[in-house]
Amino acid sequence: MNVFEIIRWARDEGIGLKVAGDRLEADSIPPARLMAKLLDHKALIVEILKPAGESPRRRAWMVSVSGYRFFLIGPRMTRTQALALARWRWSDAEIVD
Repeated sequence: MNVFEIIRWARDEGIGLKVAGDRLEADSIPPARLMAKLLDHKALIVEILKPAGESPRRRAWMVSVSGYRFFLIGPRMTRTQALALARWRWSDAEIVD
């Protein structure tokens, strides 16, 4: 299960997630299985949910998958967000700086 699925799971359970500094906060107590997943992936979830302006964001990131390079283009996202999105599709993806 990737972080996007975990965030969706929280939303489907009716649990709102927000970021305060480097902390992940929920507006209600998640079920035990969801809580474990949130804790396991907390750093990446915080990075994905951080408000714009708290970390550098770009619209295009160069991705390498099995030696093939291409641009991942989308909404403004941080390097960590771009890597998470690329690895959601290609598990061996890397961001090329």
